[in-house]
Amino acid sequence: MPPQKRRWMHWLQKSWQNKALWKNTQDPLPTARQGIFLLNHVEEFDILKSRSLWMERNIMFVKIKADIRHWLRELDKKYFFVMLGFAVMVYFPLISLKLTNTVDGLWTTAEYMAGAWELSNGRWFWLVTSFLRFSLQLEPIDAVVCLVLVSLGVTRLHMLFKPAWMRTSCIDWLAGLCYVSNVVVGCYLSFHFIAPEYGFSFFFAMLATEHVIRGKSAVSSIVPAAVLLALSLGLYQTNLACFCLVLLAYFLLLLFQNGEKQKIREYICKSLASAASGAVLYLLILKITLWATGTAMADYQGGADISVSGILKNLPSSVEKCYELFCRYFFGTLVKHNMLQETAVVFALIFCVVGAALACRLVRLIRRKDWENTFYGTAALLVLPMMCTVFMVATSQASFYIPMSGGLALFLPVCFWLLDSSREGKTACDAFRKCWNKAEKALILLTAAAVVYGSVFMSAIDQQAMYEGRKATKQIADLVAGELVAEGYYDLPEKLPVMLVGRPSASPLFRTHVIYWDANDYAQVGLFEKENAATMRYSWNAVFRDLTPMQLELCSDEVYDELIRTEEIKRMPTFPEKGSMQEMDGVYVIKISEDYLIDE
Repeated sequence: MPPQKRRWMHWLQKSWQNKALWKNTQDPLPTARQGIFLLNHVEEFDILKSRSLWMERNIMFVKIKADIRHWLRELDKKYFFVMLGFAVMVYFPLISLKLTNTVDGLWTTAEYMAGAWELSNGRWFWLVTSFLRFSLQLEPIDAVVCLVLVSLGVTRLHMLFKPAWMRTSCIDWLAGLCYVSNVVVGCYLSFHFIAPEYGFSFFFAMLATEHVIRGKSAVSSIVPAAVLLALSLGLYQTNLACFCLVLLAYFLLLLFQNGEKQKIREYICKSLASAASGAVLYLLILKITLWATGTAMADYQGGADISVSGILKNLPSSVEKCYELFCRYFFGTLVKHNMLQETAVVFALIFCVVGAALACRLVRLIRRKDWENTFYGTAALLVLPMMCTVFMVATSQASFYIPMSGGLALFLPVCFWLLDSSREGKTACDAFRKCWNKAEKALILLTAAAVVYGSVFMSAIDQQAMYEGRKATKQIADLVAGELVAEGYYDLPEKLPVMLVGRPSASPLFRTHVIYWDANDYAQVGLFEKENAATMRYSWNAVFRDLTPMQLELCSDEVYDELIRTEEIKRMPTFPEKGSMQEMDGVYVIKISEDYLIDE
């Protein structure tokens, strides 16, 4: 008998038991006679083979459905709906009023197709998600999808640090609220055309950590985690920080809970292998996609210069920059993420409480005289702040923007989960330690509540700034349109291209509450980017397209660059003064404000 047929015989005997072929025979056939029977019935053999393949596929789909049902059944629905409801409440003005930021969110229309630009920035999976959404941005659906994904990610995090049988504490609740109320989530929503992509990137990163932590074997941990991490990075690379931060925090939890050494070592291997495999898979798909489409990496944020040699060469300065960004975020003005930032003492106290609680757990670890785990714990605590911006190791020259602060926003929530899950509680052996644990719990609770309180109000200020800035910008645009109509601009057979000079925020007609200037830059609608002529043109074009729907042909970037530094424009008064609208070299120039020179 040929070897191939012998293998099929063995497979059929074990999986199908050959009931379909010889069920009508009077006595069971021996193995040899079964083989002869099958060889003489090739047609029946092929039918049986096709049926078996169909059964295998059916079993696979059934298993996938069962896994999804199990995942949904396991999900802490109460926690999820609380997170989602709170997020919707915090960002309701942004969602209901369809507020956007003053950059890309303002520029893009209701239809946006990701293409070469996204691919050249390494975000290859955007092309897939954009295609699946038919390039449409449907508000408030996109915002709700983003919040659902963020809430799911936070819920899965809560479930990683808190066993199912354990009651959810107040600290646990507040830890999740800390993240969903952070301004980084509001910033995601203000980029309404890519809000779902931001949400998916965070969610995939959290699912990747879940597979690393809960995987029962190396294969079941590393493979799905690598795929999910690659998808997350393919949407937004900076969520690598969230992935690394959570894995490191859970590593500390294993150490504080005195986990088995073998389990800890396996966890280290799984974490490193998942991170490396995910990064390699991401780069591999990116390289293939770039080659297939004939696209080159852009210089944006130093993406074109990323290499292993460059990373190693700049490693000391990159590590220093990671810690610098961490300090500037919490104790500086890098991002206005919390109203309590203005009082430096408050955040100093917050970090004193968190730091003291972590130090107490390290002391407990030292008392066990397990020097290997003590070394691991000390190193992990020192590296923990760096994980918040670990992506800067690859792109040390990149500029930092608010959407990149996801890891920094997750730092305190992760610390709260870690501290809450590693408390001694009732296991404390003496009265002093029991009193200390109660005091520590109360202090952490107050600290988490303070962070949530400040975050909510900072997010509210950003949303108010978006609203007031949009309203004030629209009023100026309406007045300009009215003047154009009054001067008969639209009656001309050939309309001259228009050049709008200056930012609305610097106009004497720009009226907002003082709260506008307390917001983050992205939220100050009307404070247009002045990087180049294109950014100014994009901004004004969006205003006259969406806010004041008036057909207006703006001049080209080349003409803008040529005229912007002329003495004629410098001498012009600002709108609405007489002489603020003039014709120059075949261009109708309107000077809105004196703040118009391109940033050098």
